[in-house]
Amino acid sequence: AVRPHRAFSMRLLATVIAFVVSSDRARAHEAAPPMPVALAPGAVPSVTIPETGEERLALKGGLEGIFRRMDSNGDGVLTEPEVVPLISEDCPWRRQLLWILEGMRLTPPECRRIFGIMDADGSGAIDLPEFLTGADSLSGHIRARAKAAIRSFIEGEPAMGLRKQEVGSTCSVAFGEPCALANLPTDVPSLVFPGGETRCLMSRNSPYAFRVYPGDVDKLYLDFEGGGACFNEYTTLNQSLCKASISQHPTDGIFDKTDARNPFRSFTIVTVVYCSGDLHFGDVARAYGGVVQRGYKNAMATLEWARANLNPRLSRLVIGGCSAGSLGAQVWASYALGMFDYSQATVLADSYLDLFPARTQQQLLVGMGICATPLLKKPLREKCWSKQLTMHEVFEDAIASHPHVAFAQVNSKFDITQAFFHQAVAWTSGVNPEITNASTYMYAMNTRLRSFAKYKNYVSYLINGQQHCYTPTAALYDATVNGSKGERRCSSGPRGDACRKAQASLEAHPSLVEWLRALVSTGGAATLRSECLGRPLPRSLWYTDGRMSFCDEGQQADYIHLWGHFSMSRMSAVAADHCAACLVVATLAVVLSFFAGAVARRVALMEGPAATAMADSGATPERLRLLA
Repeated sequence: AVRPHRAFSMRLLATVIAFVVSSDRARAHEAAPPMPVALAPGAVPSVTIPETGEERLALKGGLEGIFRRMDSNGDGVLTEPEVVPLISEDCPWRRQLLWILEGMRLTPPECRRIFGIMDADGSGAIDLPEFLTGADSLSGHIRARAKAAIRSFIEGEPAMGLRKQEVGSTCSVAFGEPCALANLPTDVPSLVFPGGETRCLMSRNSPYAFRVYPGDVDKLYLDFEGGGACFNEYTTLNQSLCKASISQHPTDGIFDKTDARNPFRSFTIVTVVYCSGDLHFGDVARAYGGVVQRGYKNAMATLEWARANLNPRLSRLVIGGCSAGSLGAQVWASYALGMFDYSQATVLADSYLDLFPARTQQQLLVGMGICATPLLKKPLREKCWSKQLTMHEVFEDAIASHPHVAFAQVNSKFDITQAFFHQAVAWTSGVNPEITNASTYMYAMNTRLRSFAKYKNYVSYLINGQQHCYTPTAALYDATVNGSKGERRCSSGPRGDACRKAQASLEAHPSLVEWLRALVSTGGAATLRSECLGRPLPRSLWYTDGRMSFCDEGQQADYIHLWGHFSMSRMSAVAADHCAACLVVATLAVVLSFFAGAVARRVALMEGPAATAMADSGATPERLRLLA
């Protein structure tokens, strides 16, 4: 029997790891690494992989991320109530944990020895300093497997359920095939290879292809795929923190067209497949390892195919993405909106804000080559070249420039993957991380969201939890502002009253999928607002609540309002300004018409001495009529 709040014991650690390794060994890897060499009692293998100081910092970041993910209540100690649920089928990141443990291929005796090493004070509990110190003392094959497992944890690929290449059908424009949407099978997704300058990260990788899920020809969901980031030699060649090849097609979330709850089931989904490691906007040949990042060329080829194959005028356009794809969607939003004719458009950024350490992303943008692309307007391009531009400035400019488009973001209140990547960027850039726990993450997240919330065409949906990515996963259909739709039975008495009150409060908020349906069905006009469950707090009090139970008071109340909520047909920001001027002129004309009518009536009443006086002054009725 599990005793709540009892310290996490050595036996339980060994049992959990032995259980998950033995029960899921076959599924965790397609090709298992070599079996470890048995260790003699008391023997410690020598270190076989040299590490630079930079690499040790990255390993430290990975271990901290794993520890904090397991330490769900944030008390700094691993306990049985936190660890036992990890072997449950209901654990949202069980697959990822299995990947980490299987990647290390530890035997139960090795687990016991490792626990003994980490539990330096013999207390039966492991805190973070013990966890890091003990992990750093690992060596040989165990350390090598730990490094590989940490890379998988950072990349997040196992959590998405993606594997090696596996597609429904293929078509190659480069080989002269038409690859028209009408010729693609409708029951399976297809990979389309556009050729040209498109490519994946490494020269030895397969050619680039985007993915098409056919649907209605007047509804387009332009999806930017996620998968980490490689922004320097270390993150690319040493740690491989990004996808470098085409993965199996996802089948959950928005891609599950068999689910009647899917707001996008009738859309044609065109996915900008991610294998360039540059957040979809890079255009640069690196000086190391034959690395060439052409995310900009890949995305442009995808958008041009979509524009040529769907209706010239779209009834619905959605530009979205998750994780790294969320940043891609934010940066591409303004340019992509200008490429299509549409009656209604939405930009949906899922699970990534540009929460980078100070002074890091400015250099990152220059290094990836975005400054030389047409994605940036002239003022933004100048800031980019001077290393002053940030991605949220690009996104904010898109929101401000397209008041007729609904912009929305979905985030967990403590997205562990975003927090970890922040730390990884900090450690590989030689700066201190600013996000170290749930409180610092929520402060940074709310600060960023507040800068967008001032726009009337922007809304956000915040979820109590740590899930990373919703739109491409089954979590899309279970998520609410409180994390899950699961039924909860309330007991009798005062505690039950509090439970029922909390449930009644939750019922006032739509589920995530209901919220998204309203967003795309009407553009959200006058029906949608930002959603967050918790007491509203001013910024000065954000740090006082570390339980994710509050909301920013500045992001609540207002409903979304789209300027001129009617068919826009590729109306640019300049055209919108012109129409605004037309409205001013029309209003002035109405005022003048009333004035003219008043003058005419006055002239009609003038006769006798009054008319003579007017004539003497030069203001004759004829001249007044002409003026009117």
